[in-house]
Amino acid sequence: MNLILSPPDQLFWLVLIISILGLAISFYKIGNNTKLRPILILRGTLFFVLIFLFLNPKIEKSQSKSNDLDWHLYLDRSLSMSYHNQTSVGSLVLGVDQIIAQIQENKARVKVFGFGNNLDSNWTIGNKKVADGSTNIGQVFNHIVESDNDGIAGSIIITDGQANLGAEITSQDLNISSPIHIIGVGNETPLVDVSIHAIDAPPVIIKGENADINVTISSHGNVSERLNVTIYSDKKLVGSKVVTVSGDGSLDRVRFRINPNQTGEVNYRVQVNALSDEINISNNKQLVRIQVLKNEYLIALFTGAPNFNTQIIKKILSINPEYRIDHFVFLNDEYSQPLNTFWDTKYDLIIFDNHPVEDNNKEWNSYLRIFAKKLVAHQTSLTFIVGYDTDESILNSYLSLMDISIKDPVIDLGVEYDWELNSSWDSYFPFHRINNLDVNRESLPPLIAKMEVDSANAIILANFAISEVDFPLLLIGEKTPLRYMIWSSPQLNTFYYKTRESILSELPTEIFSTVFSWLMRTGNGQDFYFRSDKNSYQQGERVTITGKSLRNSETAEEGFLHISHNGKRINTKPIHFNENTGNYFGQFWASQSGQLDYQIELTFGDKLMTVGEGSIQVQESQVELNHVYLNKGPLKTVTEKNNGQFRHWDERSSLIKGISPNSKIETHYSKLVLHDSWWIFSLLIGILSAEWLLRRRLGLM
Repeated sequence: MNLILSPPDQLFWLVLIISILGLAISFYKIGNNTKLRPILILRGTLFFVLIFLFLNPKIEKSQSKSNDLDWHLYLDRSLSMSYHNQTSVGSLVLGVDQIIAQIQENKARVKVFGFGNNLDSNWTIGNKKVADGSTNIGQVFNHIVESDNDGIAGSIIITDGQANLGAEITSQDLNISSPIHIIGVGNETPLVDVSIHAIDAPPVIIKGENADINVTISSHGNVSERLNVTIYSDKKLVGSKVVTVSGDGSLDRVRFRINPNQTGEVNYRVQVNALSDEINISNNKQLVRIQVLKNEYLIALFTGAPNFNTQIIKKILSINPEYRIDHFVFLNDEYSQPLNTFWDTKYDLIIFDNHPVEDNNKEWNSYLRIFAKKLVAHQTSLTFIVGYDTDESILNSYLSLMDISIKDPVIDLGVEYDWELNSSWDSYFPFHRINNLDVNRESLPPLIAKMEVDSANAIILANFAISEVDFPLLLIGEKTPLRYMIWSSPQLNTFYYKTRESILSELPTEIFSTVFSWLMRTGNGQDFYFRSDKNSYQQGERVTITGKSLRNSETAEEGFLHISHNGKRINTKPIHFNENTGNYFGQFWASQSGQLDYQIELTFGDKLMTVGEGSIQVQESQVELNHVYLNKGPLKTVTEKNNGQFRHWDERSSLIKGISPNSKIETHYSKLVLHDSWWIFSLLIGILSAEWLLRRRLGLM
């Protein structure tokens, strides 16, 4: 205990001298009066206490205490630990329990942690499984650094060093005061494994054009063999190549050139033959999906009677350079092009624009059967854009091909009504720019209702805003394999021109371009295509998502890749644009088994657009089997950099014998400031009270 005083200043000495002189004079004058002497003593004591407090007195005291420190034992519980030839799961569990018991016999304290996907302390409560699908050893080093700040005796890590999730094994000094010892498990020669490491393929290609699929084959273990790599389109063999692999984690690349002859989503299966002593063969086969678009789409446009909608339809179609239009206009009992051209040509889309009409209704009534056969044979989509002159009876016959019919109206026809795009648009075309336009989709130019269509077998994308009446305006549907669209107002041109000079100017083109794209399967209304580099992953693998814009003029300023599991977002990664390939790409780790869903957001200007989504399947407890060996080099470096020792599993006893109790002396300091102390205040009050009582007893008050 120490008393600390502030150095006295001139004021202190002045007050002290005056107080001493005052007390001396007082004693001289009344010192012989025994009744007043106690009062004088109390007053002098009060003055000296107050003068003492001028020195700001403090009392410091220290107290030391010895605390026992814990040893931290970290056990690798990943699947690879159970596949080493020299150490079975049973012997590993028994050996760990013996290590814990031996440390405790040495009178040292130990805490046990397991690590794999995550760090836990379940070993001490009986959970002794060794089956995690990946190894996140980075979290072990983070935990050691945090624990060292609080004080630990040291750390012992039992592992094979296969870190495939999170940070790699550090090769740096962690700047900690406690040692890190490592017990290595397994043989330094890896088990044999070959796998499809990655598939690099364009997300979208044009039919008839060549495209390259680059396949990366990884091989582990002591292997030097020639392997056959094959690629199939469905069940058809597309290509086969031989590659020589050298093992030890080497990556070998094979390139296949494809030229698909079909459109739509094409699945390519890539596989490499398995080796005789290979443990894990589930990663020898992968699927990659590529969207194949046509280089030309043929459209037959039938105009039954002149109307203002025709020009708008052709304007919207002409935006896409891959669309070629054969326009058949009915005038004076004949067509602008011979109908033989129509019957002999395979079209992707047929549009009835104000057609059929009264002047050609008998003709088209006779065509119904052959028209139906043409649709099915050519898998052609069909669009009906109603006009003022459309013959509803014949139109109804053609609608019946799609199981659609015209109903008796429940409202007045020929009258303008407000209308809106409804929620079905957002759910059916979720990745389109319309969903991000900052416009009120419920305040659109009123349009005339021409007919009411039975929508039981269709999807209503837009409807007239009539209270308590579901009156459709824009419908789409699919009667496999045919798709169709119906626009039930003759005022398409009104919608187009009344929005030209407003914030809605892009809306008509975007709506019909999207639906036309869906009808002809050019992109299902999407502006972007994204896909994963494989269809199936092993827990701990890196996933690459690649995407391409169908509108090459647009490049996003930035993008985000959101990853979710069971509806809960678990990660977000950036999306980058590669100017050389024209593709977007993002990467993340397959951290959890099961289905992982991903969503892509891109930023254009100040708008964030959701442009794609998908999912991948992640297999549990497989990637560990690709790396079954003792990764001794990095583990030994860790011990050398952090004052520890490395021992093989068979040599563990020599390390554990040196584990001894350790303690840390902690000294606690406390300081008491006297002028803030309650008992000093009580002392002063007591002196004043005593003086007051004496003066009162002597009759001086």
